[in-house]
Amino acid sequence: MKKYTFLVLALLAYSQINAQYSKKTQLKYIEELSSDNMKGRGFGTEESRLSAELIAKTFKKNNLKPCVGDSFLIEFEHNGKKGQNVCGIKQGKSKDIYAFGAHYDHIGYDDKGDDKIFNGADDNASGTSTVMALSDYFKDKKTEKTLMYMAFDAEEIGLVGSKKLVENEAFSHYLSDMKVMLNLEMLGTLSAFGEGKVYMTGSDRSDLMALMNSNTKTTFKVESDPYLKQQLFFRSDNVNFVNKGVVSHSLSTVNMENQHHYHQKNDELDVIKIDNLSIIAQGIGYSIEEMMKQNQQPKYSK
Repeated sequence: MKKYTFLVLALLAYSQINAQYSKKTQLKYIEELSSDNMKGRGFGTEESRLSAELIAKTFKKNNLKPCVGDSFLIEFEHNGKKGQNVCGIKQGKSKDIYAFGAHYDHIGYDDKGDDKIFNGADDNASGTSTVMALSDYFKDKKTEKTLMYMAFDAEEIGLVGSKKLVENEAFSHYLSDMKVMLNLEMLGTLSAFGEGKVYMTGSDRSDLMALMNSNTKTTFKVESDPYLKQQLFFRSDNVNFVNKGVVSHSLSTVNMENQHHYHQKNDELDVIKIDNLSIIAQGIGYSIEEMMKQNQQPKYSK
C-alpha cells in the first residue's frame, strides 16, 4: 500500500511539474497553423501575418516579453514584401540564453486540382507548435537561465527571415549570450530511428547531442545525422545563427529517403503522429532544463 501511495504521489507531482504542457493544446496549434484558412502561410501574405499573430498570442499568454520593443512581431522587408519574425523572452537571473526556433512560413497555394493549399502541417507547423509548446512547458518553471522562443518567416524562400533577425541591430546584442539555439524542423512524423527519436543535423560538429542525451528520459533520444551527405546542417535557419558563432543545430524526424509529403499538398494534419511529437516536445524541454540546471554549455568541435 505504501509503495502504491508513493507511486500515485510521484505521478501527481510529475503532472503538476508539466501542468502547462498539453498534447491536446499542441495538436490545436498545428491544426490552427495548417488550416485551410491560413492558405499555406506564404511569405508576405495576410495569412502569414495572422499566423505570426497566433504565435505571438501564445507567447503573451505564457507571460513572455517581446525581445525587441513592445511587440512580439519584428518586421522586415524583402523584395518589396513585408514579413515578420516572432520573438519572446523569459528573462532569468543569468544573461545566458537557451533558445528555441522554428520557421512558421510555408509555400502557399496554387490553382491546380481540387486541393489548392499546401497546408504544411509537418513543414513546419510541427516545429513551430513545438516552440509554442515549449513556452507552455516552461511557463511556470523558475529557471536561472534566460529562455528565448523564436518563429521565423521566409525560410522557404532562402532562410531570409532568420538572417534578417540576426542582422537586426536591436536583436543582435542577444547573440553573444546565446549558448545554444535548437532549430525545430519537421518533427511530425516517426523517424527512421523509431518512437521518441529525433536526429540532429551536423551532429558531428559539436557536443550538443551528447549533452542532450546525458540529460534525457528513456523515451526520448537524439540520434546522429544519417543524411550528412545532404548537408542539412546548412539548409535550415540554424545556419544563420551558426554564422554568428552560436551553437545551433536542427532537430528533425523526417525520413529524407522515404517521405512523400515534403512540399506536397498531402502535408496535412493526418500526417502528424501527435503521440510521438508529444514525447519529443517534452523530451526536448526536460533535456534543456537539466542542461540549464547544470550550467552545461555546448561547444563546437575543434
